[in-house]
Amino acid sequence: MTRDSFWKNNPLLMMIRANELGRLVEHLEAEQRDGVWHEGTNMAVPVLLSLAAEIGLKAWHRSEGNEAAIKTHDLLELFDSLGENTRRRLEDKMPEIPSPISDWPIYPGIRNALCQNKNIFTQWRYAHEHDSLAAETGVLKAALKAIVDAYVVEMPSELRLKD
Repeated sequence: MTRDSFWKNNPLLMMIRANELGRLVEHLEAEQRDGVWHEGTNMAVPVLLSLAAEIGLKAWHRSEGNEAAIKTHDLLELFDSLGENTRRRLEDKMPEIPSPISDWPIYPGIRNALCQNKNIFTQWRYAHEHDSLAAETGVLKAALKAIVDAYVVEMPSELRLKD
């Protein structure tokens, strides 16, 4: 087995990489000055978070032995094609907090967070072709944390993404 195929076929290493990308985002966010990011960071953060969530979801697919479903960048499609037990486990890690107003949750669950950000990776690579783009990076970061934490339960707390 080559080194490349070992990384590609090892869900734990994929999940560790997803967590490392999330930690890189935390580092970039810490460099804000008066709420303003350095030039380029406003584009890097959503793309890195989306890529990290994609790698994490694909690690879950690999651990389920589901190779066919991982040929997409759509975060919602990746989530919905996971096995029912895995989806439930992730939903338990990031549950939706309902609101008294229908269709407006106080806090979106993981599926809703991934739905809001499902195409960031493909859209933001071509940002120059859009008039404006939006990303819900806060909920995407929470979704990434749920994806990683549900998988790597033994990871030391100092290496985990922050709440």
